[in-house]
Amino acid sequence: MPTDGPMSGIRVLEFGHYIAAPFCTQILADQGADVIKVEPPGGGPRRNSDPVKNKGGYFPMVNRNKRSIEVDLKSAAGREVLNALVASADVLITNYGNGVPAKLGFGYEQLREVNPSLVYVHMTGFGHDSPYANKPAYDGIIQAMSGLLSLTGEPDRPPALAGVFVPDHVTGLYAALAVMFGLRQRDVTGRGSFTDLAMLDSALSLLGAFPSDVLDFGEPPRRNGGKVPRSYAGVHQARDGWVYLAPMTARMWAGVAKVIGDASLAGFYPDEPGAADTRMAHRADLDARIDAWTSKHTEDEITAAMAAAGVPASPIFTVEQIVADPNVAHRKLMRTVTLEDGSKRHVVASPFDVGDATYAASPPRVGEHTAEILAGLRLLTGSEQGTGGAE
Repeated sequence: MPTDGPMSGIRVLEFGHYIAAPFCTQILADQGADVIKVEPPGGGPRRNSDPVKNKGGYFPMVNRNKRSIEVDLKSAAGREVLNALVASADVLITNYGNGVPAKLGFGYEQLREVNPSLVYVHMTGFGHDSPYANKPAYDGIIQAMSGLLSLTGEPDRPPALAGVFVPDHVTGLYAALAVMFGLRQRDVTGRGSFTDLAMLDSALSLLGAFPSDVLDFGEPPRRNGGKVPRSYAGVHQARDGWVYLAPMTARMWAGVAKVIGDASLAGFYPDEPGAADTRMAHRADLDARIDAWTSKHTEDEITAAMAAAGVPASPIFTVEQIVADPNVAHRKLMRTVTLEDGSKRHVVASPFDVGDATYAASPPRVGEHTAEILAGLRLLTGSEQGTGGAE
């Protein structure tokens, strides 16, 4: 595990499941934090650590460099362990539902009595004081309620879920930021903090100017499929796939006209000072003209010709293509971690510059570090305490 990162010396307790909390603490662990997964006997839901029974799953993706302790929070011994852990910690991250932490004894008001300097971040679907506080929330629910789902897909087709778990991941990113803010505040004031972080709030922040358009101008956005709203850029069909073209300036647009051999295109956005860009009003016609050319050429032919004319262009990579791309190899963006059975799994690397040691420690087995952690807390081993800890 890395011990020299910027988060070295910071102990983080994770009471997490699924994606948001483990993704947040993965970021912190990669930067050297001592992340301890506090798990119930037998492990938490969606652990997905068995590569034979469940060769997919997120657990190997978001749990490297962490330690695991098994604690039965419903027992007196488990509560003693909890208090000792909290007293030793700097940060606590959880994405358990509203009311669950307090029910299990690790609500913020309970723990601030144990450690007043604790930085506590609680991720939920809608927030503690929301009218929807008790409504179940998963990534798809948040996509649906935030407006994100309504904006995804073709305009004449049903709304489409994003291809990845966007609200889960962006909430995890915001949680990592909340930790940084909380630690900085603690450095200045000496006091801990509580962050009530909602997935819906986090997802809404991704909508850009659209909420303002509705409230200020009464202009609801619509699904644009592969087209960028407000600017002439989007997806076009190639003979062997799809390409994305982004002729954002008049000079770039002139490049498109030159490549496809249609000089009349230039009249829709003349390369003259103050010239009007009228392409959006004629988009369907212009798209059809460009598609008529791109559909006769391969992705490589299109991107090469557009690049030569100064037009930003890219093939639409599949996941198979991006993981095999030379840039991914050059920047070491796919790494491997070893699972408990000795097999290896590829994981996406941290976008930050971290050392090889970051990927050397496998995701922990349930309770793998119980005895080690308890010894560090000067408590008895898990089995002697009756915490359900693994030796």
